[in-house]
Amino acid sequence: MNKTSQQLTNEKLVSSAPEVNHHQRVDEKGLIKSVGLLMRLVSRFGLAAGFKIFAQVKLEKMDHVRVPGVLHPISLRKASTDKYAFFQTFLYKEYELDYVAAPAVIIDGGANIGMFSVLMKNQFPHAQVISIEPDAENFRQLKLNTSNYQNVFLENMGLWNKDTNLHVYDKYELGNWGMVVEESPSGNIKGGSINMLMRKYNLKQIDILKLDIESSEKVIFSSNYEYWLSRTRMIIIELHDSLQAGCAQQFFEVIQKVFNKYSFAVKGENVIITNLSWQPDEAPQS
Repeated sequence: MNKTSQQLTNEKLVSSAPEVNHHQRVDEKGLIKSVGLLMRLVSRFGLAAGFKIFAQVKLEKMDHVRVPGVLHPISLRKASTDKYAFFQTFLYKEYELDYVAAPAVIIDGGANIGMFSVLMKNQFPHAQVISIEPDAENFRQLKLNTSNYQNVFLENMGLWNKDTNLHVYDKYELGNWGMVVEESPSGNIKGGSINMLMRKYNLKQIDILKLDIESSEKVIFSSNYEYWLSRTRMIIIELHDSLQAGCAQQFFEVIQKVFNKYSFAVKGENVIITNLSWQPDEAPQS
């Protein structure tokens, strides 16, 4: 059977998506003891700040990390994966992107301890940021790291394609930044859709939607996405086919269906989609 041009396009997009390998990330713990890390920190943050952050990481005294250009100190838990989330955002600069102009609404899906939320509030101080994190321990750290910023709203829940109950746990033994949610009648947290968030916060659009939700993207792009996706200007997403097959395929099929015109880019583990056909919509969902 001959493949259609859309099928071929989808296959090309899926094959170009970066593969997320959490085990490789966590196995880089040896890097923390290396001169290479110190050199990167000094190069990124300057001599004094780089040395201080390196010492804090080495001594596991990271509850008050000062980052040049960031308004408020960041708190990282010792004996956790927090340092890697910090490195990903502020050292490796995986979220240093060409963002859409003047974002007013930013949703941080899978906020973990709030590194992306903090970055956004420093880069776009007037934006409304809605940070979503299902794990209770991560949520407490998220609350701590965002407490000094205005117009940040926190949701201790999991993103799903409907209102439901979810069970959150470390399914793949990846630590604090690899928590997975699954639907369960006896689930210990609530799950909800992006449509629900738009109603709750009376949103007419989403300017930046960041998703790092450990394979739940396959569910939220399976149904109930038409309204919120058509009103989204930019998506930054990690696709977790290494955890569950078909995440990338599901995502790109929906993007092709909903967006008439868009740009595609990859940086680090992130796929970046910008909706070039987006137009402001004045009518909120009923």
